[in-house]
Amino acid sequence: MKKFVVGSLLALVLLVSFGGDLYDKPKAVTESSTTRVRRSISEKPSQFVHAKTTCNIRRGPGTKYSIIRKATKGERFEYISRKDSWYKLKVAKGKPQEWVHKNVVNLPKKSNP
Repeated sequence: MKKFVVGSLLALVLLVSFGGDLYDKPKAVTESSTTRVRRSISEKPSQFVHAKTTCNIRRGPGTKYSIIRKATKGERFEYISRKDSWYKLKVAKGKPQEWVHKNVVNLPKKSNP
C-alpha cells in the first residue's frame, strides 16, 4: 500500500510540474516553424576576411586545387568555415566552392563600442 501511495504522489507531482503535458498528444510541426528553427540553428553571424594583396582563389583547401580566379588587394570575403589554414568562402548557390589561404588575408579589426 505504501508503494502505491508514493507512486501516486510522484505521478501527481509530475503532472502538476509539467502542467499535464505528459499526456497530451504531440502537436504537429508546421513547415514554417521547422524552417525557422533550422535557420536559426544553422546561421552564424557573418565573418569576413580581407585580401592583403592580389591572391589566388582556389577550388579546394590546398595548392593542389585549381585556381578559380584572382582576388584584388582589399577585396572582402565572407567565409563560412575554416579547414586548417584555409577559409571556405561563401558563394552563390550553384557556384563552385572557393577557398583562400589564411596568409593572404587579414581578419577585420574589431572596433570598440
